[in-house]
Formats: sequence, C-alpha cells, structure tokens
Amino acid sequence: MATFKGKTKIHAMKKIVVILCIIAFASCKKETQTPVISTDSPAATAPATDTTPVPDTTKPLEKTTEKSIQPIAAIRQRVEHINTAKLEKKHFEFMCDEKMMVDYFYEGNELVKIAIDFGTVGDVYAKEGYYYDKGKLVFNYEFVEGGPACEGCIKKNEYRTYVQNDEAIRYLKDKNVAECRTCSFSPTSRQYKLLKAKTQDEIKAVLCR
Repeated sequence: MATFKGKTKIHAMKKIVVILCIIAFASCKKETQTPVISTDSPAATAPATDTTPVPDTTKPLEKTTEKSIQPIAAIRQRVEHINTAKLEKKHFEFMCDEKMMVDYFYEGNELVKIAIDFGTVGDVYAKEGYYYDKGKLVFNYEFVEGGPACEGCIKKNEYRTYVQNDEAIRYLKDKNVAECRTCSFSPTSRQYKLLKAKTQDEIKAVLCR
C-alpha cells in the first residue's frame, strides 16, 4: 500500500514539472515576439530620428539657377568680368555745357559697358558707368564730387544700383543700403537710349540737353 502511494506522489510531481515548463516556454515566446505596428501609425511612415525637411509640394519648385538664388552675386560677377576682360573701346569727346567724354566697351560684337565723364559743371564733378548683359542693364554706377561746400572737406558720394528685369533690387549710397532714387528703367531711360546710339551725334543728342 505504501509503495502505491509513493508512485502516485512521484507521478503528480512530474505533472507539476511539465506544467511549469509549458508556462515558462509560453512566457518566453511572448516576450520575444515582435510587436506589429499598424500602417495608420505615424511610426510606420517615418522613423522618429528622421529630421529631413519635407518640400512644399503645393506649388512647383523654381529652377535653382545662380541668378534665382543669388542675383546680387551674379551681377557682381558680371561686373567683375566686364572690368577685367579684354574689351574693345570706342572713345567719344564733345561739348555740352562742358567737355564730355564717353567710352563704349565691346566684348566681341556685344556692347557691355558705357562709361561717361560729365566733367565739372559749376562746383560738381560727376561720372557714371552702365553695365549690360545681353542688352539688359544689370548695374548702374554714379560718382559725384563737390556740391555745397563743407568746411575743410571735399564731399564725395557713390551710388550703386543692382538691376534685374529693369527693376532696382538693391540700391547703395556709399556702400550703405538706401532708398533708390531711380527704381525702374525703360527704353526711354538714358541707359537704354545710349545703348542704341551708335554715332557721336546720336550720343550727344542723348546727353546734351
């Protein structure tokens, strides 16, 4: 009788061990199972560490050219090229109120710069320079010396106008940003009239008033 009870006890213990093993195995499997993320969750579309900016697709992207990104830099590059290139010069001299000198500069067959020395009228000396790119004004330079006298000094002013599509996009007075005096240009502007003038008489007609 005692032997029967011992066998029953051992059998019961084996059952308990088997049940505990099954529970432990099931628990391990649950912990290692990869969680499923719904495709509706934001985490399913982009990782949390992705900081790449998303472009605005509500409007078409502009063509990324140098002039659309940095027009001022492009104009400066154009002016520097004209000032350092080997150009053909045509020189004109004539009298208005004072003697005037005008230089036309050509790169190949293209007129790229016009320089005007107005001389001294009264107590003011002035000169100007116009720069072009394919027949369009891109830069206008003015220099004025004198004017109403200041005690112990000679007054000098420089004016620079950066032009795109015949509109001033930056105006500097003595290298400081200022409000433009001439903010737009047209075929009737001196800069374009001189661009079309080819002879000394035509140039004189534009400048002598």
